[in-house]
Amino acid sequence: MLKSVGNLSVRSGDQTIVDGNLVIGTADKGVDFSASSHAPGMTSELLNDYEEGAWTPVIVGSTGAGTYELAAETNCLYTKIGRQVTLVALIRLAAAVTGGGTGSLNITGVPYAKASNQIPVGSTALALGTFSGAPPTVQFTSYASSSSLFLQQDASGGYGTAIPISYASANAYIGFTLTYFV
Repeated sequence: MLKSVGNLSVRSGDQTIVDGNLVIGTADKGVDFSASSHAPGMTSELLNDYEEGAWTPVIVGSTGAGTYELAAETNCLYTKIGRQVTLVALIRLAAAVTGGGTGSLNITGVPYAKASNQIPVGSTALALGTFSGAPPTVQFTSYASSSSLFLQQDASGGYGTAIPISYASANAYIGFTLTYFV
């Protein structure tokens, strides 16, 4: 059976788009999965957002920004699916860094602020100046809504220790993946 709705003709059964894309023409509309079974605690079955792109990190000190130039090898990408955002970052500081920041090492410029009461999950690789010790982690600076990241050194039985911005020296690397919700 062929059914016409506006400019769309739909047959019952599976549909195939031979050429082109399926374009959602109205904000907050998407693919509705409500016909599937419902898990306890489920809040939505509508996939209404997908986005991917690049983001530009900015290295700053928590109490005094300073200036930290990035090398051309810096490559930071993100994917947003619904409310979930995943950051993938390889940040390399330039061969000459002006520096001058104070406090802990923070990263701003993330494409979306983290929602309140969310704990991000990820992994980190680090090659910073004189850094040595337990593996570092990348965290948002606040349990509230936040768009600033900071690095801390893991500590057993505690919150860890913030990594000083002074470790952000020429040719240093920071690499991480981080998934969080907006």
